[in-house]
Amino acid sequence: MGENKIEYTGNVYLYSSGMPQELISSSVEKLEEYNVNKNDIIVIENPEGVPEGSIMITVWPHYLSVAKVKKVRDGSIYAPQLFNIDLA
Repeated sequence: MGENKIEYTGNVYLYSSGMPQELISSSVEKLEEYNVNKNDIIVIENPEGVPEGSIMITVWPHYLSVAKVKKVRDGSIYAPQLFNIDLA
């Protein structure tokens, strides 16, 4: 992956992990800086139903954790982290 660019096809899943809406909104803006179209972002409350091969981004208080979903089995997702994006 290139610097400051997230390569993806289809949708990008933004897992809110219980964070406030203000942080979710600023996360979407930050992802736009990383070449993600905001219309491709699906905000999810639970890490479920994310297709294999998709990019899933978890929102944390100070950073975004970018991962690629490798396996989905029995409601569990295996998604190794690719990199973090600092929100500061």
